[in-house]
Amino acid sequence: MILKSYIVEQNVEMLGKYQASLIYGQNNGIKADINDKLKDQIKNSEIIIFFEEEILRNKNILYENIINESLFNEKKIIFILNASDKIFDQVSKCLERKNDNIKIYIFAEILEKRSKLRNLFEKDNKLAIFACYQENHQTLVAYINKELKEFKGLSGEVVNYIISNSNMDRGVIKNELIKIKSLFLEKKIKKKEILELLNITNHTNLDKLRDNMLGGEKRETNKLLSQVDLTNEETYFYLSNLNYRVNKLIEIITTTEGNKEKYEQTIDQIKPPIFWKDKPFVIQQLRKWSLKGLTKLATKIGTTEALMKKNSYLRNDVVIKDLVVNLVNKASSTYS
Repeated sequence: MILKSYIVEQNVEMLGKYQASLIYGQNNGIKADINDKLKDQIKNSEIIIFFEEEILRNKNILYENIINESLFNEKKIIFILNASDKIFDQVSKCLERKNDNIKIYIFAEILEKRSKLRNLFEKDNKLAIFACYQENHQTLVAYINKELKEFKGLSGEVVNYIISNSNMDRGVIKNELIKIKSLFLEKKIKKKEILELLNITNHTNLDKLRDNMLGGEKRETNKLLSQVDLTNEETYFYLSNLNYRVNKLIEIITTTEGNKEKYEQTIDQIKPPIFWKDKPFVIQQLRKWSLKGLTKLATKIGTTEALMKKNSYLRNDVVIKDLVVNLVNKASSTYS
């Protein structure tokens, strides 16, 4: 059963009537919002989280969790992250065994029309599926206005500033909104304070760190690592920022079928647009990375974010710096 993401966002409880749901697409911000809402409304249930890699390593682990009853809760909720057609057999086998006390939520990146997982969920009325597409300026304006509707002083200028400071990434915007709500407890936004809060200087340095790392510029990357202030919130911003750029590179290579002669033309036509000042860096990165390398990098970013969220004792700044050093070394040797 094909659903619309904006309808599910308004009423995430509706997914409860389906045996399983497949949420896919490049918009990690929407997927994260839906994931959070699902966990918030789940009560008295055992929650189990799997990454695709775990299911591939142990091909029976998913099915065993389906057939085994929960020891402490009547209901069981299973989240599968970073999914793809590689686990189609395991998922389809589990779906054959219907159990009203078990719900499965599968989160995936882009799935092509010929995807076996996508076709399975689209054709079965007991299953839900919806795509989370990249948002445009208008939808992000609506999202920010909705989240800050009780705040005074929310001008169009402030909204546009939040969007431009996020690379059109809802995940980044969500983090910025959390900071805004924490600072302006009286629900009155002051322009000077919000500009300081969003820290445009540090974000600019993070953009430079991203571009030099992807470009394999080891000396400049090491210099920037000593300059940026990687607070806990900044680490998530950096990962989201990096993930957005990597997905853009994947989209360009896929669209051009790897034809380097078409890169510039595709960059000029892609939506949302790439800022003119970023174009030279994007071209450099396209010539440095292969589709295979970028796909591995996207998976690594997701794994790193999950690691930080699951292990609160870790120093996120150290995790990110290790990631950056490792990747710039690979990029400097033309990673593929």
